Amino acid sequence: MSTIFFKKSGSGHPLVLIHGFCENHEIWTEFAEALSEKFEVYLIDLPGFGNSPLPSEPFSIDSIGAEVSEWIDLKRIEQPIIIGHSLGGYVTLAMAARHPEKFAGIGLFHSTAYPDSEERKTNRNKVIEFVKAHGVDPFIDTFIPSLFFNKKHLAIPAVDKIARSTSQQTLLAYTAAMRDRPSSIDFLKKVSKPLLILGGDKDSVIPAEITKELGQLNRKSIVHLFKNTGHMAMYECPQEAQKVITEFVETIPGAIPKI
Repeated sequence: MSTIFFKKSGSGHPLVLIHGFCENHEIWTEFAEALSEKFEVYLIDLPGFGNSPLPSEPFSIDSIGAEVSEWIDLKRIEQPIIIGHSLGGYVTLAMAARHPEKFAGIGLFHSTAYPDSEERKTNRNKVIEFVKAHGVDPFIDTFIPSLFFNKKHLAIPAVDKIARSTSQQTLLAYTAAMRDRPSSIDFLKKVSKPLLILGGDKDSVIPAEITKELGQLNRKSIVHLFKNTGHMAMYECPQEAQKVITEFVETIPGAIPKI
């Protein structure tokens, strides 16, 4: 039985938004309000974040994807569109690779199908050692501002508060899982489902060049780069992001928004 916590709002075609690293469902709360006027929107807490318990056994991004997929089955959510932010995008790809037939469309929101480079893996290991030695808060002090292009953005305190609710065990386990995740490039090239790839032109986590490269791998891709935006378009340019997502849904047969 899945223990994933979620909140549901609106009606229409189902849209599942999956948060990123050191986040929970609250990251989408304001952003989802406009979307719920047209869609049935689900905001979930990934296992270990928010109100969803961390798995007792060692896990991978793939096994987290399997748990979220099981939750979708249990809730009988038919042909949802899944959009994942950063870490949530890795989970989205893992789910879609297992059961592409379950989903009407998939979206990467400041995320990538590439595996970690050796340099990135080294940095993940440094994060693990730093957090083991110093705890979560000193890591969050620098991590959250780095996600925004404008380092004085008014949303930073709220996002910072959400991030500090992350337990050390969860932070360490997901850092290792992200480090060890496989490539999803082959899947991205061959998947026949509608594909939305969103990025920021000032994103220091997923550079704009990577977002553009991903968009060239599959002819079904719709790619959109937000201007003067870092890694957090749901806060940095919410109205534009909502518009792009709505227009994406309108391209999917059988997933027309509620009028």
